Amino acid sequence: MVPARWWLPLLAVVMAGTTLHAEEVNWQEAVARLARERTQAETCVKVLKKYGDRAAIDRGSISYDSAKSEYDGIIAGLIVTLAQKEKPASLSDLQDRLQRGFEKREAFCKNVQPLLPPGNGEKGVINEIVSGVVGPLIQAVQAIYIRAKDDDVLTRKTIQTQLEATSWPTFASIVPSS
Repeated sequence: MVPARWWLPLLAVVMAGTTLHAEEVNWQEAVARLARERTQAETCVKVLKKYGDRAAIDRGSISYDSAKSEYDGIIAGLIVTLAQKEKPASLSDLQDRLQRGFEKREAFCKNVQPLLPPGNGEKGVINEIVSGVVGPLIQAVQAIYIRAKDDDVLTRKTIQTQLEATSWPTFASIVPSS
């Protein structure tokens, strides 16, 4: 006869699997995901500057800067956390900022998408950028968050240097695509 609570071990395995999935992302992958967000935003700026009129570029600059500010805050917070060898005050705050930054970056790219002429090869790239999901990005920040108390100073410094490289450039410094 099957015990009445046969599902408890199964539930424990499912819950552990969910937790492990978030921890499977190492800091290198986490930094790569943040770098991907930067590259996607830059691609949208390049397209905007190539195909947009002055008004669209001005609106895009504001939208880009809004998303950039969220990512700047996340990156700066993680860098300080690594330098101080402590966890950030709140993982949920980081996740909220990341969600907002992602949504702002995605909205910015969605506004750029209609500027592309039909049959343009860049349209597929923008479609891919717009269809991104925030879940893997949140896992990335969690992976760096978990490493904040790492005893290895060199590892923390390496992560910090890599994070600094994911900082978004200013809107004005991005050259239109050719």
